[in-house]
Formats: sequence, C-alpha cells, structure tokens
Amino acid sequence: MRLKLAIATIALSITTLTAPAMAGGATDAIKAAKDAQKEAKSIGFEWRDMGKMIKKAEELAKDGKEKKAIKLANKVAGQLDIIKKQAELAKTAGPTF
Repeated sequence: MRLKLAIATIALSITTLTAPAMAGGATDAIKAAKDAQKEAKSIGFEWRDMGKMIKKAEELAKDGKEKKAIKLANKVAGQLDIIKKQAELAKTAGPTF
C-alpha cells in the first residue's frame, strides 16, 4: 500500500513541476537543469533521460527556440524534488513480510 501511495505521489509531482528559471532565459534554465542533474547524481538517483533532455534544451536554445528550451530545462530542474522523494523512499524500501 505504501508503495502504491509513493508511486502515485511521484506521478502527481511529475505533472506539477515548477518553473524555477522562467524569467532568466534559456541559459539560466539550462544551468539550473545541469545543477539539478549534478545534485541528483550526487545522491545516486540521476534519472536516465536527464542528460538527453539537457542536451535537447541546449540545441533548442541554439536554434533560437528559447521558450521550448526553457520549458524542457525547467522540466529537468523540477524533477529534482521528485528524485529527492524517491531517494528518501528508497531508504525504507524492502520486503514487508
């Protein structure tokens, strides 16, 4: 039951990601995304597609698609809260016999 609740919480959090660097432009948003990736890696929970999403945001920014780049970079940065929750839940994970 706790696992189902945790999964539901994570899924809900994904749909309500915040936009931490909207005002600063694509450069700031991408920097925030890279910082989030670095922190996620340091706690051992870097998600597989974080790097790919950052690279795509950089390409979008380079092509002049600033809004799309910001949106994608903010999505990566917003995942950090979910990753921290996942790391906390993993500490207590295990069989419940």
